[in-house]
Formats: sequence, structure tokens, C-alpha cells
Amino acid sequence: MPIVRTAALRVLPLLLVAAAAPLGAQTVVDQGAFQVTVEGRAAGREEFAIRQSGTGSGSEVTANGRVEVSLPGGTLELTPRLRARGLDASPVSYQVDVGGDSPRRILGQVGAGRFSARIVTGSGEQLREYVASDRAVILDDGVAHHYYFLAQRLNSGRVPVIVPRENRQVLATVTSRGEEQATIAGTPVRLYHLVVQIPGSSERHVWVDALNRVIRVRIPATGYEAVRTEVPR
Repeated sequence: MPIVRTAALRVLPLLLVAAAAPLGAQTVVDQGAFQVTVEGRAAGREEFAIRQSGTGSGSEVTANGRVEVSLPGGTLELTPRLRARGLDASPVSYQVDVGGDSPRRILGQVGAGRFSARIVTGSGEQLREYVASDRAVILDDGVAHHYYFLAQRLNSGRVPVIVPRENRQVLATVTSRGEEQATIAGTPVRLYHLVVQIPGSSERHVWVDALNRVIRVRIPATGYEAVRTEVPR
């Protein structure tokens, strides 16, 4: 997981982040929080909200969140905003604010087979552009709720994955390990276990419910684990 060294940073409340979503009637697809641990030690929290407006090919989904996690080499502070459209929730734009001693903002647009990003720092701006395949999904490292979009797409097979802060697209392999019984926040639940292998990165284990809402994410190689603070209804 990328590590961003940082000093204390004020992060916008989740309600203000959500206000960036498009106007119009919206349905809450999922919202909540993850408690994050690293090597079994409490390390921080991720809060998020996923909302949908419209139906069918005209539907639009927004996913906004806030991540603050203390890691062995520093603190990871992210404010991601993802917008997707259509039946398969294909990404159309992504913005992430990275806090720390070297804050930056990435503003990306997906279209015409390309991911075009503008990277804004205190010293200026840079432009990046690379291939974005049809039906690609965005998975920003350290953002657990993004796996909702992967689970919506498939539970076994291969899928193009855009990794925004690494300025690249890779072909990830997803394997299903079937249903498993788990206890989350004291509540027994049946979850679906997915294993995600991303080239150049550590293997991720993801557990989702029957509605593809992400309940738990674990990266064994780094000791990272994100677990929902309560089971969604």
C-alpha cells in the first residue's frame, strides 16, 4: 500500500464531501464506516457513502469517502470522489485529495479509451494520460469501498483496473472462494469471499454481502484489514 508521510490535516466532513454529488433524487446504495487495523493494531478509519440516481443506462453512481490511517511509515489521508454511469457503473470521473506534507489533488476523466489526469501540487500541475479499457474499474489503494464496483462487475475472471495514484492500468484476476460464515460487529453474516490479484501489488481478500456491499478487506502481505463497524441492513 502506498504510504504518504503527513502532518495533521483537517479533512472535510463526509456530509460536505457528499455535497459534491450531482443534484437530483438519489438513493443510498451503501454507506458506513470501516475500522482499519494494521498487524492487529488499531490504525484508523474509512467513512464512505455510495449513492445512485436514475435507472438503467441513464443511472449515475457517486462514491465519496474519507480515509485516515496511521501506517508504520506515516499516515495515509485520502478524500476520494468517484462518479460512474450506466448499467455496469463504468467510471467517468475520479478525484482524490491526498493530505500530508506534500499534498496533491488528482482530477481524472475517463473517456475515449483513455484516463486523463491532472495532478495539482503546491509547485504546479502535471498532466498524465494512459489507456483505460472498456469496462475498467477504479481501485485506489487504501480505499476499501471501491471494491463494491469490482464485485458488481464480476466474482470470477479478469478485469481491467485503473490505479489512479500510480498512473497505470493493469489486468486484475478475480477468484471466488464461495460463501463463508463470519461475525461482524457481533452479528453473524453470510459473505462471499473474493481474491483479487493485481500485477505489481499484494493479493487482496475481499468479502461482500449478497448486494455486493463491501464488508471486509484484508491484505495479508501488509497486515492491513478493514472491517465494517456494523453490518448494513
